[in-house]
Amino acid sequence: MSKDQQPRPGQATLAGVLIIGGSVFVVLAAWQRIATLHTIEAQEQISRMLGDGDYGLTVDGMATTLRILCLVGAGAATASTILGFQVFRRSTSARLVLTGLSPLLFVGGLATEQFLAPMVLAGIVLLWLQPTRDWYAGRPWVQRYEERRAARLAAMRSSSPTVPTDGTPAPDPFATPPTQPAVPTSPVPPAPHPAGQQLAPAPRARRLAPRPAGLMAACILAWVTSTAVVAGLALTALVVAQQSDDLYAEMQSQRPELMKSSGFSESDLVWSVYVVLGGLVLWALAAIVLAGLTFVGHNWARITLVVSAACAALVTLVMCLAAPPLVVMVLLLTTGGWLLVRPEVSAWFRR
Repeated sequence: MSKDQQPRPGQATLAGVLIIGGSVFVVLAAWQRIATLHTIEAQEQISRMLGDGDYGLTVDGMATTLRILCLVGAGAATASTILGFQVFRRSTSARLVLTGLSPLLFVGGLATEQFLAPMVLAGIVLLWLQPTRDWYAGRPWVQRYEERRAARLAAMRSSSPTVPTDGTPAPDPFATPPTQPAVPTSPVPPAPHPAGQQLAPAPRARRLAPRPAGLMAACILAWVTSTAVVAGLALTALVVAQQSDDLYAEMQSQRPELMKSSGFSESDLVWSVYVVLGGLVLWALAAIVLAGLTFVGHNWARITLVVSAACAALVTLVMCLAAPPLVVMVLLLTTGGWLLVRPEVSAWFRR
């Protein structure tokens, strides 16, 4: 089977379905959110979210911000819906544009009441995994799949004892084989080589090109920032455990209606904070692992790390409204993602 006759893998079909279906739901959710922002319920929800106005935003300003974010997410989802059909045609440019739209889809999904953007992001990630990556590159992914399957079957057969199926008894492994008379053999002379022909040297292992400085700097940035995030979140968890009473009293004083309507007790509030902190810790640990896999040469880990850095930068940028010093973290995350998509880094991974 030639390269052009390679069938589309099932993972590519699943990725296209996730991208198209998820994008349609994101567009509907975004327009439904925009249509209900002027209602009294939405205004009260935004007012409870803002509290006493410590974030420097009014209710109208926050509604305008949500409307803009929903429009951005709807536009990105509309584009990804069209590009999702190009996935079935093995369009490399569509895959690259979808990867670039993933941060906008993530932000647009945050602004909607129904967070459906992960469905689209999962489909985009599948486009960079095997065997879809081989299919996009024109490599014979079917043959590679069959070779890996044959290797697994051979390994299973070699590890299990052979049992005859024709009814003959299995040979005794402890039986002594019969001795055969020795037959004198004469040494076989080596085959003569034509005159002037030399033996070909043994093949050498191909050496990987040295890592570019941008790749090393990006991995170091990912390790340092992720470790700092884990340490900061652990310190935050300790502070919450020691000052849970003050935290609950502060929440009651700033958002009394929200606390009354939700019925949260002090333990419920503390455990909710722990769940959020635990999710962020797992995200940071995953970034550390992805940076290690990127450092050893896995291209899928590099793409995933770029998407993770972009999403983390957007989330941190939103948090900068309450804590302006976090803009330093935004700059570090943006720099790390930019280094990973540099031409010399991409060329190193193509080798």
